[in-house]
Amino acid sequence: MDSQLRSFIYGLQTRTPLQTIELWILGLQNRSGAVQYAVLSPALQKRTQKQFVENNWITGQSSPWVSNIHIVHVNKISETTQQFTLAYDLITSYASFGKGHKVITVEKNPEPGRENWFITKISTTFLLNEAITPAEMINQ
Repeated sequence: MDSQLRSFIYGLQTRTPLQTIELWILGLQNRSGAVQYAVLSPALQKRTQKQFVENNWITGQSSPWVSNIHIVHVNKISETTQQFTLAYDLITSYASFGKGHKVITVEKNPEPGRENWFITKISTTFLLNEAITPAEMINQ
């Protein structure tokens, strides 16, 4: 990984679970794989980097797209782990393709002296025509 990418990722480290989710949502809405990648755990980054690179750091698709994304539930599993359930609409300029759901697990960096949070798991309920990011796992 080159130094520019490392610097970008370091600069986007989040300090709270909510900030982590909000930054990931911003990346999703703007189809920015780089922003989404920046808030993934090191293990997820390692597993998905090749796919992000192959897609030129662009995620999603021009149509249909995710709209009205919002947090519907927060489950505080522990002091260092939280799960966020997100709901959203999948739409185009002419039609709705349904409502989607994602459950995202956010954990505090366990390294001593580190205060940042990152995403360790993204589970998405299958929705026909939805493009997913490399880090997402589909639930049927």
